[in-house]
Amino acid sequence: MRVRLLLAACAVLAAGGAVAQVMNHDLPVQAIMATGVNPGALAFWAGGNDPPENETKADAAARWAEALKGAQTLQAKGVELQKHSRPGPWNTYAQMLIDVSKEGEAAAKAKDAEKAFEIGGRLYDSCNGCHKTYIPTPPRPQ
Repeated sequence: MRVRLLLAACAVLAAGGAVAQVMNHDLPVQAIMATGVNPGALAFWAGGNDPPENETKADAAARWAEALKGAQTLQAKGVELQKHSRPGPWNTYAQMLIDVSKEGEAAAKAKDAEKAFEIGGRLYDSCNGCHKTYIPTPPRPQ
């Protein structure tokens, strides 16, 4: 089950590269993704992930504090993304990012790993849906 979290994190990083390749004309959105959404998502997902082996109480507290900041960052960046609206479901995906991240904030405050993991999956779904809609797949060399 935790494999989905790892795959989601890899997808976000890969998508960040895709954003750089196909959205160079949209530097504000690229910056929002690179400096806020991607790091915020990774920090939040770490909260719902299995804790590292031999994690101390202080390390766990720091991991959850970062997950909380990640969820809060995602909410703020979702609002910023809505300011760069485009045709189609752009604002719907941005609102989904905001709404799911609000739930994530509550889970991080409660240090509820199971809930954070479940919310992390929905967070991935909102990111992935937007990427599938707005980041075209580069043509394959023939």
